[in-house]
Amino acid sequence: MMDKTSAQPNSKQPQDFRTTTGASTPNAISDQIALLRKDLSGLAGTVTDLAKDHLGETIGDAQHAALGKAGEVTAAIRANPMQATAIAAGVGFVVGLLLTR
Repeated sequence: MMDKTSAQPNSKQPQDFRTTTGASTPNAISDQIALLRKDLSGLAGTVTDLAKDHLGETIGDAQHAALGKAGEVTAAIRANPMQATAIAAGVGFVVGLLLTR
């Protein structure tokens, strides 16, 4: 037995592009392509703006974290000046060895 809903055409299914838009002439198709290009350009601009906003937030967060860590390093150096000097000398020595090779 056949279902009543399957026998009726679905009104939500898209029809042929030419019949829904009337774009059967080359000029109408060119107009549709130009409109699509304009829409894509606008979307690209929106995505670019969103990316810039997100990047700005990320850079701000990184700067904030770096300043916090710099404060911690400064406090550690003041608490242990001899150890900090020895570490700096060791790092300088290793960098000097690597650069002379």
